[in-house]
Amino acid sequence: MNKTKIINFPNGLRIVLDKNENLRTCAFGIMVASGSGYETPETAGTSHFIEHMLFRGTQRRSALDLAVEMDEIGGRVNAYTTSTLTYFYAHTLTEHTPKALDIICDILTSSKLCEEDIELEKGVIKEEIAMYQDSPEDLCLDTFYENVWKGSMLASNILGTVETVENITREKLVSHMKKFYVPERMIISFSGNFNEETVIGICEKYFGSLKYTGFETIHPTAVYKPQIVTVEKDFFQNQLILGFEGLSFTDKTECRTADFVSAILSGGSSSKLFQTLREKLGLVYSVDCSNICHYNTGVLMIDMGLGYDSEEKALAQTIKIISDFPNIVTEKDVAVAKEHIVSSFVMGSENVSARASRNARAIFNYGCLESDDDKIKSLRSITADQIRSCAEKILDLKKISLCAVGRTHSADEYKKFLTQKEV
Repeated sequence: MNKTKIINFPNGLRIVLDKNENLRTCAFGIMVASGSGYETPETAGTSHFIEHMLFRGTQRRSALDLAVEMDEIGGRVNAYTTSTLTYFYAHTLTEHTPKALDIICDILTSSKLCEEDIELEKGVIKEEIAMYQDSPEDLCLDTFYENVWKGSMLASNILGTVETVENITREKLVSHMKKFYVPERMIISFSGNFNEETVIGICEKYFGSLKYTGFETIHPTAVYKPQIVTVEKDFFQNQLILGFEGLSFTDKTECRTADFVSAILSGGSSSKLFQTLREKLGLVYSVDCSNICHYNTGVLMIDMGLGYDSEEKALAQTIKIISDFPNIVTEKDVAVAKEHIVSSFVMGSENVSARASRNARAIFNYGCLESDDDKIKSLRSITADQIRSCAEKILDLKKISLCAVGRTHSADEYKKFLTQKEV
């Protein structure tokens, strides 16, 4: 049984302790409110660059030392950056948690940020940018965001551009960390089996003396603007995204109801789009739906991988299902979606890494935690009428966007495809 509590340090640092003494491992992470959404066009990619640089050595440990010490305890350590946060995390046996935590805290507070390492990392990240340009899924998603959220840093590539990466200096990295890597923008989240006194003591050692800066975390915002955009690339298969203006995460019920719309559209092998486009008509290789919620904005996206010759018919069928969706949702559809969504949540709840991350995000977004039972109850209470109403609100064909990558049709042709329900 998990026992969860939150510790608030005087300087604004928050620690989430989600303990389960029946386990033999502990997962933890340090979440920092530093991501591409908080950057400027000139500093784009800085948050991601710092994530890489912190593993290149500290005042006490070289990059090799960091790797060897983690290998010695059999632990896993990694990090990732999104538009709103950077997350450094580890998963290890309970007895090795203090060592793993000491390593993560060390890299966040004592990174050397050597000029030579910065120049080496520029090459690594420029290769990463090139790799994304060669991925249909990544290129399509990035292009979609860049257009529908134009003018917002939520639309920017998390990696930055070759130009902004090339212009990064040690001074810029240090300046960014002084502003963003401050206690009130950090959440340390533990899940699994660990000694509370020990982990709190290590956090106090590294972060307790940091000063509260008063730098308020203002969530990045964006205004959705419908767009049709194409990118010509010599890919074997085309990648398409159809998008709609979504919802803010500030309304939990509405955001969760949109998850049901997404799941019924294309959340599993029995979903409406999967069954029609792939199983019955063989028009696509893959089709998925995602509901993405930010502070004041969001998008619901349908993405598919398919051939050039299948696009017109696939889009026509998709538009037909979207148009009919509020009228064709059945109680069985809702029941299946509930089991799909609740099962996914419960299975994630039994994974300590997922719990640590989820708890940190909840504090980051809402400032509080919701018990597993309360969330399951909330999910199971959503009705078919709520889902229909939500679908009518989101699936507005007047606000539809499309991004196509590969050997594409023209923008005018796609506009035509989006106005027809039969081919």
